[in-house]
Amino acid sequence: MEKQKKNRLPAVEVSLFCRQAAMILQSGIPLYDGIEVMYRNYKETEYGEAFGVIYEGVRSGGTLYEGVKAAGFFPDYMVNMVRVGEMAGKLDDVLESLGGYYEKEDRLRSAIKSAVVYPLVLVVMMAVVISILVIKVLPVFSEVFRSMGTGLTGTSAALLAGGVVIGRVVLVVVMAGLLGALALYLMWRTGGREKVLALGSRLLPPIRVLRQKQTAQRFAAVTSMVMASGYSLESALELIPDLLPDARNAKKARVCTAAMAQNGDFAAAVEQAELFSPLYLKMIRVGVEAGRTDQVLDRVARIYETEVEEGIQGLVSWIEPALVGILTLAIGGILLSVMLPLVSIMASIG
Repeated sequence: MEKQKKNRLPAVEVSLFCRQAAMILQSGIPLYDGIEVMYRNYKETEYGEAFGVIYEGVRSGGTLYEGVKAAGFFPDYMVNMVRVGEMAGKLDDVLESLGGYYEKEDRLRSAIKSAVVYPLVLVVMMAVVISILVIKVLPVFSEVFRSMGTGLTGTSAALLAGGVVIGRVVLVVVMAGLLGALALYLMWRTGGREKVLALGSRLLPPIRVLRQKQTAQRFAAVTSMVMASGYSLESALELIPDLLPDARNAKKARVCTAAMAQNGDFAAAVEQAELFSPLYLKMIRVGVEAGRTDQVLDRVARIYETEVEEGIQGLVSWIEPALVGILTLAIGGILLSVMLPLVSIMASIG
């Protein structure tokens, strides 16, 4: 089973699984019959063994949550949301929502890939060009002049040396950027997604803001769903930390749980945890006083969901222009590293 834990199911496959499972539940087909069909479809793939675990678990009377958790290749958020859905008696709705969520995630990854690949290819080609210029071409200029017995002196020598220095600096910066990008990619692919996102949150304020909004959205959505199903607020709060995007925000949820246990005031506990913006805190307080906490939280969750989607789209739209801007600066460095030696040669000839 260790193999499956290392091979996470792609977002598009997670979306397909969730939609199929939701369709099974909505159609009235016994879950174990539907899972058996899905198992047969995946039986000959690298995920066949894990789907067998899901099928055997459901057939023997276990829950879908236990099955997908034992499979080991589903995202943690999806696994924990299945648990919430089963607890709230809304598994089909949760699975349908998860299907849409991971479908959007797949589109987002495709958009990021298309925005990043072309500039990165240009950067790699540029690095090769700089390397040839700095290591092979520019030293040849000096050697030719020395063989002619003229050499470069004064301003001409300074220009040639400046061109070489600029070329080397640009080369070092480009190579460092490529190695950094490669390291982040490998970390992401080997299960370090949360580390990459945590690093991005620390370095880039827009990502940090989006993560905070995502935390608020998940907190509000899960709490609303569980409360609407008749469970206590305390039961809902116990589920929250496992669903949040990072340890820092999970800590905020635990602060809320502790404050709620201490004084029983949900609005004050949420305010103490600093999970929501002031406007939404007021909405929650009004909802609590009116006895409609679950409805208000559902509304807040929908608002935050829209804000997160718009924010992510905005960030993606900036990726390619930002990379092109960096690329332009690097190309300017290349031109300087080439033109300065040419100017020095012309000056020597003159």
